[in-house]
Amino acid sequence: MAANSAAVSTPRLLRAVQPLPAATRLKPALLLSLQAFDAAVRLGSFKEAADALHITPSAISHRIRNLERTMGGALFTRAHRSVQVTESGRALATATGRAFGELVRATAPLAGGAANRRLRLSVSPLFASAWLIPHVGDFIARHPDIELVIENSNKLLDLENEPFAAAVRVGDGRWPGLIVHHLMDLHATPVATPALVERLKIRQAADVANAPMIHVVGFPLAWPLWLRQAGVSSVKAGQAVWVDSFEDALQLAERGAGMALGLAPLFASLEQAGRLCRPIASSHQTGGYWLVHRPQERSNPALRAFSRWLLDELGRKT
Repeated sequence: MAANSAAVSTPRLLRAVQPLPAATRLKPALLLSLQAFDAAVRLGSFKEAADALHITPSAISHRIRNLERTMGGALFTRAHRSVQVTESGRALATATGRAFGELVRATAPLAGGAANRRLRLSVSPLFASAWLIPHVGDFIARHPDIELVIENSNKLLDLENEPFAAAVRVGDGRWPGLIVHHLMDLHATPVATPALVERLKIRQAADVANAPMIHVVGFPLAWPLWLRQAGVSSVKAGQAVWVDSFEDALQLAERGAGMALGLAPLFASLEQAGRLCRPIASSHQTGGYWLVHRPQERSNPALRAFSRWLLDELGRKT
């Protein structure tokens, strides 16, 4: 009889100590704080996170302070106009990115056909503005059932931790564990307006010093590398201008402010319109653009359609 009692009571005991579902161990306020934190990390700004979540910046700040109290330490260092993620914050961001990314991917099939046909891409801004945006109307016309979401970013991207189907990035094609498709090679070459080239008599590599030299802050060695490859590494321009991006550099050059390093073929339309020219033939390869995605995305029909279209267009138009 005692043995029978033990046999009957064992399942009850197992049920009594069974752990609660993970979601019940996270209070709603904590989930909101984690969402605010993840948005702030991904967007790099409390204000942008607030805009993305349709709440006020003060609400973002309040939620993150609550999370910091729960965690027992600072997740951001705060300056006057910026925030930086701490080491503890980076560790938490890895976990929240993976969790929210998996939730987005897992719930997409449950949301119906519209969600299944949504394609979210992270695209380098120069590729987006110079090539993708001018051409993407054709893809939209061919695939009216696909909702395309294009987000411009140059930041390092962890596709396991962020809810993008794919990304377009500059590199050498070596991203272990990811599927890569080569899109185009890039060649750095000086560009300026025809009027500036004529006025400053820029005819050979050493003549680039006659014009203000437009540098990109994130690529300080771009001009020195080109000068070295052109055999004029000792040349120094009399004036330098520094901007945030290659897009900004091209815009300044287009306005006659100086000479920039253009990345061919991405300024082809400006060259064809006569707004920029290449006064010197010397150029050198500087990486290329690649479409990158996780192996799991090979079954994504929207991404398959976009990849086919993109590679076909680049094959015919570059």
